[in-house]
Amino acid sequence: MKITDTVRNKIKSCLQIVAPDANVLLYGSQARGDAHSDSDIDLLILLPDNLSPGEFIRRKSDISGHLYDLSLEIEKEISPLILVPKVFFARRTPFTANVLHDGIAI
Repeated sequence: MKITDTVRNKIKSCLQIVAPDANVLLYGSQARGDAHSDSDIDLLILLPDNLSPGEFIRRKSDISGHLYDLSLEIEKEISPLILVPKVFFARRTPFTANVLHDGIAI
């Protein structure tokens, strides 16, 4: 069961407010099209590399809070993975390969 355009637009609108400079990928079962009714929504959120550690933590907390509120509204768990590109792309794992292969930009 794929997420609806309405849910996708709500996620996009939420992130445009709290993280307009982020690159966001939907990945996992929702992106592959094999999600079930109880599947969560996996998001990779890449913030700019040039954030200070304190600013990164503050922004990560803010984004997580807004997405938690949205998950309550849409009654579906949203699982954000919030990183900076240099950390994400430094990881050469099957997970990163799958995210890049299956990911859909939001």
